[in-house]
Amino acid sequence: MTKVNPYFSIITVCYNSEKTIERTISSLRNQTFRNFEYIIIDGGSTDSTLEIIKKNKDVVSVLVSEKDEGIYDAMNKGINLASGEMVGIINSDDWYEIDALENMYKISSIQSNIVIHGLCRYFNNNEINQIIGYHHSNLPLYSISHPTCFVSRSLYVEKGKFNTKYKIAADYDLLLRFYLDRVKFIFVESIIANFQNGGASSSRLSKFEFLSVKFRNNQISRFEFVGFNIVYSFKLLLIYFFSKV
Repeated sequence: MTKVNPYFSIITVCYNSEKTIERTISSLRNQTFRNFEYIIIDGGSTDSTLEIIKKNKDVVSVLVSEKDEGIYDAMNKGINLASGEMVGIINSDDWYEIDALENMYKISSIQSNIVIHGLCRYFNNNEINQIIGYHHSNLPLYSISHPTCFVSRSLYVEKGKFNTKYKIAADYDLLLRFYLDRVKFIFVESIIANFQNGGASSSRLSKFEFLSVKFRNNQISRFEFVGFNIVYSFKLLLIYFFSKV
């Protein structure tokens, strides 16, 4: 019998995530769209994270537990193991909406070589604080919340994965490369993922997401927000240009 590859490959990178990872795994178990594989890349946890993962082996397709060179190195390991058409990365203290994969399938099944992203619900002390991920057709990188982002696996093969020399901005660098190479970005106006503020979750936010939340909460001015976006984007464009020379 010919093996049929899953449509989605979902990757979670974790390390000592015993307090949150079960909620992440449960959000995959409860998906209305079932054709996916779930890959967990663990950095060698010393708490009960691995016990929790193994207890949920009915959901987890692949588990790798070993030391890595950082979060982006771990994500690249997951991408190398992926066999689905579309790849999503959900962190170990984030969780999907129950219909997240179904909503992404409706769009991705009729197009190829794309990046799809949607809305992300932001929690602060277990209370809904904000929904982020607004669409800007000319500047899609500013509107992408990474837990909601799904990428065609063919793009990783053709254009490369996360550049691990960037310790905190490899996700933005990746999307910038896609954007400059004219990859099609598609916004889905549905809540796809959720993340909890505090601890690792808030420190993992991209700088744009972090400042977007602060701006909407009137913690920084419009001038500061726009100014940072312009300066940071210019720096990354220079890095990209000189890496091609």
